[in-house]
Amino acid sequence: MWELSHKKHGSTSVAQQLAQMRAELVSIGEKERVLRERSADREVYRYLLDAHRLIARASFLEEKVLNISPPRAGEGSQLAA
Repeated sequence: MWELSHKKHGSTSVAQQLAQMRAELVSIGEKERVLRERSADREVYRYLLDAHRLIARASFLEEKVLNISPPRAGEGSQLAA
């Protein structure tokens, strides 16, 4: 009788451990997913920042070489005038 009771308790304990391990694996998987998304977001941000820097540098060089100022916000092209 003691053995039967002990086996039931042991199998319950094993089932609880397996459930806990599954929950930990799900948690780890979720953390990995979040880290991958954040890494992708940072990569996109770096790409956009680099593009912005290149555009700003090209605009500056164009202004310096052509000795013109870039159009201000709200102004149309004055090439037709």
